Amino acid sequence: MKRRSFLTMIGAAVTAPLLPRVPLARVAKAAPYSAAALHGAIIHAQSRVSISSWSLAQTLGVPVEQANSLMVDLADRGVLGHMRGSVGGSRWASSRIFKPVFAPRPASPAKNRTWQQTSQHATQPDLSLLMAHLRDISARYFAAQAA
Repeated sequence: MKRRSFLTMIGAAVTAPLLPRVPLARVAKAAPYSAAALHGAIIHAQSRVSISSWSLAQTLGVPVEQANSLMVDLADRGVLGHMRGSVGGSRWASSRIFKPVFAPRPASPAKNRTWQQTSQHATQPDLSLLMAHLRDISARYFAAQAA
């Protein structure tokens, strides 16, 4: 049995150079950053009007070179606008997917109101859910203390 496997190996070694070369499929170059870094960069672009590669590197904890390649990829995808700057951390671009956290207040329909009249009718946040949560926490705390 061992002799047969040895002869098979010798035959393969002799015939291998005679076989035509098959071109291997070209492997796509892997991105120099992880998918998590790309996702973090997209969230970074949603929260800021303009993005620099230095701030992106600091936020994501990646080297500036990776942040540059992330920004180039985001610009190619249409997430960022035209890249500006030419050196390392000084490259920046404006975000095309910026989402402001606070929406602007709609204009008041009555333009003749004074400042005192508008401040009296300002909307107050609803704190009932927060207060219910705090009551629940305190009830659990005192129940645990009593036990």
